[in-house]
Amino acid sequence: MWKRAVLVLSTIVIVCLSRLLHAQTPAARAWADSTSFLIGDPITVHVEITHQGKESFTSLVGDTLGVFHILGRSNVSKSSSTVSRTTFTVAAYDSGTAILPPLQFAFTIPHDSSTQLVATNPLIFKIHLVEVDTLQDIKDLKPPLSIPITLAEISLIAGTVVGLMLLVYSIYQYRKRKKDQSVEEEYIPPPKLAHVQALEELAALKEKRLWQQGLIKPFYSEVTEVMRRYFEHRFGFMSLEQTTDETMDSLRRFSVAHPVLEQADRMLRRADLVKFAKYQPAIPEHEEMLSLAFEIIDRTKVVEQPDEKKQELQEAAHV
Repeated sequence: MWKRAVLVLSTIVIVCLSRLLHAQTPAARAWADSTSFLIGDPITVHVEITHQGKESFTSLVGDTLGVFHILGRSNVSKSSSTVSRTTFTVAAYDSGTAILPPLQFAFTIPHDSSTQLVATNPLIFKIHLVEVDTLQDIKDLKPPLSIPITLAEISLIAGTVVGLMLLVYSIYQYRKRKKDQSVEEEYIPPPKLAHVQALEELAALKEKRLWQQGLIKPFYSEVTEVMRRYFEHRFGFMSLEQTTDETMDSLRRFSVAHPVLEQADRMLRRADLVKFAKYQPAIPEHEEMLSLAFEIIDRTKVVEQPDEKKQELQEAAHV
């Protein structure tokens, strides 16, 4: 009998502990009022997060999510002590089956500085085109109007055309005379190398002292904009129009960028948390941002090779 009692008691303890652990982990659920919409229709996505009641949640959703564009969002607010809710308004502009990826939220617990994540379930929608009745003829809303042209209007048009012709001819003669008078060819300096331009921009940004003035979000935005522009000029992909994940995927295609992938990922994702999740970094993290940027540029810049004649002169000078 005592063995059976011990077994029952152990079972009760295990069940209670599992329920307690389950209750301590926040869970997020997403749903919409329908799964079928027309292309471009605003879709309201409801999100409900169940939790213990002490957590503080922040959305990590950017301007786009998968094939969906984020049109609007509400703040995460508590509807009860253990339930928080928010809504997103999204739209898709391609027809067919569209999957809305999980919506992610960062949360912190009092007396715990670590940031944790919770995500909703994905949603599947059917996006339809507007049906067109092909049996009906295409007609104008109103028949075209016939407006007679007066003699004054004809004179005005003719005078305008003649005036433009005289202006074009005058500009042509002026430029021709300037070209004939020019003795030396205009010098056009070569474009700056990508790393030179980026280093100059970072130096100017450092002089602004943005984060020291409390302008945290503008500081992180400008740092990542300089680096994304450097990636575009150095590697030839449109980083300014890509998400962080897309930029990292593009960088992985270049072997010269492999040694700095970790630094680039840390820099870009920290900036995303500041810009979209209202994350407040510590002072050492502000200082590290510029250090990471300078390190990435220094380790991936194009090394200029001296031309043969210059190299020969240098070798002759050492003989």
